[in-house]
Amino acid sequence: MNDVWLRAALVAGALVIAGLIALISRRGANARVQIVQGTSLDPGIYFFSSATCATCEQARAMLDSKLGPKGYAELAWERHPEVFTRHGVEKVPAVMIVDDAGRGRIRFGVPDRAWVLE
Repeated sequence: MNDVWLRAALVAGALVIAGLIALISRRGANARVQIVQGTSLDPGIYFFSSATCATCEQARAMLDSKLGPKGYAELAWERHPEVFTRHGVEKVPAVMIVDDAGRGRIRFGVPDRAWVLE
């Protein structure tokens, strides 16, 4: 009888560990951060988008709800390809926060509430 409970506990533990690994992996993939030293942009928040981006509208809505439409500057690939190239932005949506020293932190993907408020 004890063997049955021990085996059940081991299986349950393995499932919990597998779930945690999947959650951490998923969160890490969504929160990829790229550091840019010496950007050419003024301090602020920049939203990189494209007309062909399937999730840019969702990202824009999240930014609007947290920062307001004037709380960030949108840079569309079609109008500013040189800015994308200069800062290594290869996919959208992406958000870059530039500090007073000119350092930028770019996060790729649709922002969630947690990192919009960082």
